[in-house]
Amino acid sequence: PITVAVMCLLIVSALVIFVVPVFQKLYAQLNITLPVPTLMLILASEAARRFWWIIIPSIVGVVYLWRYYSRIPSVRAKIDAIKLDMPVFGKINRMVTASRFIRTLSMMLSSGIGIVEALELSKKIAGNQVMWKVGDDIQQKIMTGSSLSEPMSEYDIFPPMIQQLAGAGEEAGVLAEMLQKGVDFLDIKIERSINTLLIKIEPILSVVLGLLVGSILMGVYLPMFDYMGQIK
Repeated sequence: PITVAVMCLLIVSALVIFVVPVFQKLYAQLNITLPVPTLMLILASEAARRFWWIIIPSIVGVVYLWRYYSRIPSVRAKIDAIKLDMPVFGKINRMVTASRFIRTLSMMLSSGIGIVEALELSKKIAGNQVMWKVGDDIQQKIMTGSSLSEPMSEYDIFPPMIQQLAGAGEEAGVLAEMLQKGVDFLDIKIERSINTLLIKIEPILSVVLGLLVGSILMGVYLPMFDYMGQIK
């Protein structure tokens, strides 16, 4: 998808910057009345060629501001919450975040680290402020005598399979092993979900690319069609 998106950007930019001006000169010589789509293309082409020195720094500035403000804890928390609630991508983001948390927790427990300290490390490695708050809550409840599976069941970010395996692992005294098995299955599900999503996204991007290029070419050739019709 990234390759298709980059190709789309390059092709559209090349058409607007190099192809449209050629036809603009031709139509100026033929003294043709230009339709609205062609006028919009010409306007976009002139803006790109004249103000590129403003557009490029503006893009760099937006990227810089985004990276700067996204590091602010309050802003980062909102961004992370949006990531988990996004349509289509939200489900995958939740599974990935849960996988990082559970895998780290399982590794820490297998190494003999206490569960409270293991949770502290796991929530940091999860890479999401929402999971950080979830980890804090689970830590507090465990320190008051709760099991791990009980507070986990209160959050839908943990798949039911993980919750059930955590409960079974606590009862059998093999919590780390059960969490490891659960996260292995979860990673397989994540990989399948990503592959399915890629299969759906790639043709959509290809169609979008075709529509963009087709619209630009149509706008470029519309005056020519009208001119040929007048000659006939």
